Amino acid sequence: MKLTTDHRVEDVRWLSDETFVVRTERKGQGLRAGQCFSIGTRDAAINREYSIYSAEGDPYLEFLVRRVDGGAVSSALAQLAAGDVVQISGPYGSFCLSDDESVRRRYVFVASGTGIAPFASFVRTYPHLDYRLFHGVRHDAETYDRDFYSPARYVPCISRPQSGDPLRVTRALSRENVDLEALYYLCGNRNMITDTVMVLREAGVPGGNIFMETFF
Repeated sequence: MKLTTDHRVEDVRWLSDETFVVRTERKGQGLRAGQCFSIGTRDAAINREYSIYSAEGDPYLEFLVRRVDGGAVSSALAQLAAGDVVQISGPYGSFCLSDDESVRRRYVFVASGTGIAPFASFVRTYPHLDYRLFHGVRHDAETYDRDFYSPARYVPCISRPQSGDPLRVTRALSRENVDLEALYYLCGNRNMITDTVMVLREAGVPGGNIFMETFF
């Protein structure tokens, strides 16, 4: 069982009215890009799991959090400031890239909302990664830290854009020439993942090339 330890908050950076990045001290924890930690405040009775947003080698931990109405943990985290303390345990999970394949395989990442967090960690950890990233969001302001990604590799799929036609992840994928040899990593809400898997399987992508991390 992973021990829960106190971590000092170094910074809270807001990306939109509802979404922010919490940076904490790392305290030497070993981790792999794509893993998650369980996080809570001292006063909260529950914790929630959040994927790593920072790079594997960074001297700090970062987490991408969306404040949810009525969400005990996300609301508490939204009140944090530098110098406060959070309780963290982990890392957990195996939603990771193979070190042997990370520089020679082509990857397609598909995310909805804050499900982009592990892909930000992948891209920041492996600067020479050959990838294409589809990011499904509702509004333009939710294309979090899009400057992390090459414009040629990042495809924002905005369902309620300020201007132009709406675009959903599955439609964007259907427009592409699906690479049957690529590895597909999906992270986000269950409906998006179910629909995306259907598109990929119908295109002939082998099930062994599809990896999923579902938000419930």
